[in-house]
Amino acid sequence: MRLAVAHEWLTNWAGSEAVAEQMVRTADPDELVASVVEPRLARERFGSLPVRSLWPGRLPGATMHWSRYAPAMLAAWARTRIDADALLVSAHFAAHAATVRFDGPSVVYYHTPARILWRTEIELGRLPAAARAATAATVLPPLRAYDRWVGQHPTTVLASSGVVAQRIERAYGRSAQVVNPPVAVDRFRGIHRARDTSHVVWLGRLVPYKRPDLAVEAARRAGLPLTVVGDGPERARLEATAPDHVRFLGHVNEATLRAVLADARVMVFPGEEDFGIAPVEALAAGVPVVAPARGGALDYLDHGVNAVLTDDQDPDVLAAALRTAWDARWDHTAMRAATARFAPARFRSELGAVLDATVGAGWRRPARVRLAL
Repeated sequence: MRLAVAHEWLTNWAGSEAVAEQMVRTADPDELVASVVEPRLARERFGSLPVRSLWPGRLPGATMHWSRYAPAMLAAWARTRIDADALLVSAHFAAHAATVRFDGPSVVYYHTPARILWRTEIELGRLPAAARAATAATVLPPLRAYDRWVGQHPTTVLASSGVVAQRIERAYGRSAQVVNPPVAVDRFRGIHRARDTSHVVWLGRLVPYKRPDLAVEAARRAGLPLTVVGDGPERARLEATAPDHVRFLGHVNEATLRAVLADARVMVFPGEEDFGIAPVEALAAGVPVVAPARGGALDYLDHGVNAVLTDDQDPDVLAAALRTAWDARWDHTAMRAATARFAPARFRSELGAVLDATVGAGWRRPARVRLAL
């Protein structure tokens, strides 16, 4: 049986790419298809597996400025035809359209339905009011209708979290099985916590929707030291106005990250995400989390057990929650142990069972079974 994996684009490495990697490890496909492919990254992560780019990958600067080519990617996925007996898709924008012209059974793993279509409060909020209104009135309705039609084609639909399953139901009218994404928890479960932990940590890309501004403001109001790990377009603005007890480390190596987590007393996670890899990594290191009670984090954050959850994203409320978490007594051992359910081996096992149910056991030929272990 010939299998193929489709993934939105392969230009950097984040949570969705980790899912595509585990799909490849599970199914041992004959081909990986993406709208844009950075060749070096493909070689480093997928070795000798054939990795094919669609035509947007040939556009000038596509691997560096891929976001400029969103319409081209949408058009490319709408017309692509993949030659295989079964298809696995990792989708958060338009890759699920690969199922429209595919003749065999398909499994689509939704990190989320396309945010620009179904979470317009995030994506369109950056536009001026007039442009936002015009886009909502004229552009969104036909694109949503098309995307809803595409969403009827996959044989089996998977969701990265409970909240994403709810979005799939609203967008496509389909019931999705929740399969949480893989997290490399073993990287962090062996970290030895410092005897006297000394700071709050924020971990991630410094982009608006992750709300690093709220993390900085909550630390300011709580009067607690904050270490910000990660980089992005928001860094210069935040660093210019942050108080002295907030430090920005930018991108760090593995040793520094482990040291930061070992010395962290609490993690602050003020954004709302589809799942949220960083809080699981923190929990694996024994670090409790302060977060609003929303999004995919509700799949694993439990108030009073491994987190302090707030009703909203107000900085005063988050500051009070930080003080509560800072002073609380936590069962760090139990916190770490509970993250074992997010290990990549669990993801591969669940995905293998989905493939069995969708395409039959034929995909488990000996060579594929060896790679799935």
